Amino acid sequence: MTGIDVSNHQGTINWANVAAGGAKFAYAKVTEGVNFTDAYFAANYGGAKANGLYAGAYHFARPDRSSGQAQADYFLDRAKYTADGRTLPPMLDIEWPWDGSGSPSPCYGLSQSQMVNWIRAFVDRVRERTGRATMIYTNTNWWNPCTGNNASFGANPLFIANYSGSSGQLPAGWTKWTLWQYADSGALPGDQDVFNGTPAEFAALTGGSPNLGVLDFLLSDDPASNVHTRAVINYGNSPMVPIVGDWDGNGTDTPSGYDPTSATFLVSNTPETGQAQYSFRYGNPGAQPLVGDWDGDGKDNIGVRMGNTFFLRTSPVTSGTETTTSVAFGDASDTPAIGDWDGDGKDNVGFYRPSAARFYLRTSANTDPVDVTTVVLYGNTNAQPLIGDWNGDGKDNIGVRMGNTFFFRTSEVNDNAEVTASVAYGNGTTEIPIVGDWDGNGTDTQGIVA
Repeated sequence: MTGIDVSNHQGTINWANVAAGGAKFAYAKVTEGVNFTDAYFAANYGGAKANGLYAGAYHFARPDRSSGQAQADYFLDRAKYTADGRTLPPMLDIEWPWDGSGSPSPCYGLSQSQMVNWIRAFVDRVRERTGRATMIYTNTNWWNPCTGNNASFGANPLFIANYSGSSGQLPAGWTKWTLWQYADSGALPGDQDVFNGTPAEFAALTGGSPNLGVLDFLLSDDPASNVHTRAVINYGNSPMVPIVGDWDGNGTDTPSGYDPTSATFLVSNTPETGQAQYSFRYGNPGAQPLVGDWDGDGKDNIGVRMGNTFFLRTSPVTSGTETTTSVAFGDASDTPAIGDWDGDGKDNVGFYRPSAARFYLRTSANTDPVDVTTVVLYGNTNAQPLIGDWNGDGKDNIGVRMGNTFFFRTSEVNDNAEVTASVAYGNGTTEIPIVGDWDGNGTDTQGIVA
């Protein structure tokens, strides 16, 4: 697995080209000492993640300027570290002073014991604040003389720099390197790096799991295009179930996730950051997650289906209180289908019966004991159901995905005439189809989660 490390010296980087060039991870410089923040860090870190790379931040050590703890705090306050399974551990770059820095060379004027204490203070502070072991970038010819061959940091992953064609002799304390910087230029921008280990070991390095793949949301604003038009969003980990909702009422849907093993919703208005604004448990483990605007306030809420009963949380996701209504509808084996069938601003429950290729849509209010249902035959047996407003008329319609093709029924659900649009999107194998209004124009379009 190959990657790069970069800083302001590379200027503006085309991260789509980096991903296309085969890089899987990237480290970006964020700080140096306690007075310098790299102006390109936000673009580099965000660009790497937006294009599907694992990303991490690094700090260039200046042990002659301030304490290890002070520099660790300065670094972490700007590093955007998050335990999302896509982020590399915080990295300390400790090596020779760069020419013109004014720092005493080679060991910054520190004794060997002072240098060891400085490094220890830095990595201890990182552990205290993030729970992670610091990645240490160094060179054997610097480390051994400046730390007195100190061997007490071997539990930290090693990022070794050596341009001789091999990783060479490792610094005292390490028997294995994790990353190797083997060249300072190459086909990709910045320094050229490689990971030493198995996929399971890389997953452990990023805080993920070899069996829990990161959810990659690929979205398109164009209902007729087979190319995703938005940056890839990496949010959550399998076995989380992807969900989509307009949580803040701004007219734009954002991806989020539901963990069925713990019945936990992790809702985010900014999934690009990898962080959930709201996290709460609702229902029982194994329940099916639901999303809908149950009360017509313009904001989506969550719910679950357990057995044949829909439990709808009418209190907003921002609320710590829980208000619930429930309605039984369909059989436990049916797939939930939620939508605003009549354009009144409130979503109603429904379901899709894959064995019959039929949608059963409840047009009476969720709280109404009277069951008024519209039944629509659409697609083939065992198709994947879709719900969305395909034409911007304020009413949800139905759709299906068969193979890699999305079929959108643009005629209303109670219209016997069938008008359909279609688009091929994704490869139709293990992906999960999703739909949403990604740009706030009132029309839902396609997406997949890989």
